[in-house]
Amino acid sequence: MYGKFLVEGDKAVRELLHSSFKIDAIYGLSDWISIHSSPHITVHMVSENELLQLSTHDKPDQVIAIADIPLQDENAIVGQELYIACDQLNDPGNAGTIIRIADWFGIKTVIFSAGSVDVYNPKVVSAAKGSLFRVKVIYEDLKTLFNNNKELAVIGAAMDGENIYQTKLPAIGILLIGNEANGISDDLYSFLSQKISIPSYGHAESLNAGVATGIIISEWKRQNS
Repeated sequence: MYGKFLVEGDKAVRELLHSSFKIDAIYGLSDWISIHSSPHITVHMVSENELLQLSTHDKPDQVIAIADIPLQDENAIVGQELYIACDQLNDPGNAGTIIRIADWFGIKTVIFSAGSVDVYNPKVVSAAKGSLFRVKVIYEDLKTLFNNNKELAVIGAAMDGENIYQTKLPAIGILLIGNEANGISDDLYSFLSQKISIPSYGHAESLNAGVATGIIISEWKRQNS
């Protein structure tokens, strides 16, 4: 409604300070402010009790910032790169982890379908560990996205897909990660260039979306490095 979001904790706020995000205000303990205060940002000194009341965490770490949610770039795909797209992803921890994975492997953009978790939810911001400030995140209707970027292969993570370690992956394309419970939506299957899966050597029913994304992107990058 207000176009703002919370960034909590020393490391995350320091990452925010070095980003292009607009910061409205910072609320911090005196020791933190004495080291990190900025003349261009409104800074409020608060007590530990006041910080606890402001925070969504049980044990807030020194500082909280309020930042503006950036305006979305209307051009969802503009280059020949590797992208991650998330279909109806609901879990904040998975969303934050996937953004962090993108940052680790140098993927510049993560796309979420409408109906996915809000990436500016405090739990997502926390799980992303500062990577949210370096990776572009956009929301897009995935059918529109795939229709407008037909030159990019769409690789879907699916239980019945080909073994990722026996499959050649293209240098560029879109990795599509489905909903945690239901997988990829039925109406997106027609856009898939191929389906891939991670072979199981034990008895677990499945991997969560964040772990699966990390494994797939690691193999994807290994094949094309």
